[in-house]
Amino acid sequence: MDNRYGSYRQVRAQRTWRTLGKMSWWRIILGTALLLSVFLISGFFSQRLALAGHFRAAQKLMVYPRWVEQYRPDLKAFIDAGLLYESGDYEAAREAFAGIDEQQAAAVMANTCAVKLAAEKLRDGDTEAGRALLDTVDPTLLQKDAAAEYTALLEELSPPGAAGS
Repeated sequence: MDNRYGSYRQVRAQRTWRTLGKMSWWRIILGTALLLSVFLISGFFSQRLALAGHFRAAQKLMVYPRWVEQYRPDLKAFIDAGLLYESGDYEAAREAFAGIDEQQAAAVMANTCAVKLAAEKLRDGDTEAGRALLDTVDPTLLQKDAAAEYTALLEELSPPGAAGS
């Protein structure tokens, strides 16, 4: 009786470990290449780069943009809006980021665009438009550098005697 179970365990162990014993370097390299291609096609690396603020690199890493556009339209829209932001077209970028509903990062970038646009308006001397843009900004959604610019713009717009009150 004991011999039969021992031979069963031996056959089972051979079947389990047989495929691992035949593993070769070209299978490992092929598997790694296939896994990497899945990540590139799905836009995984592009999403990570876009969330870090590197929109141009994210666009270049999109190997198959039509797939991303069809199956992950928010990611494609986020990267396209980010390209507008990097090119300095803050108004169009703000509208594009505002059109993306599902991502917290889109709301952060829309508020950042509003701060940059308000700074441009104030440099051009249009204080009313700059003040109106700053009123639309949610300061809790700003990153550290945009929050510093936001507070500097608010201090610039505040009357000189209002700073101590």
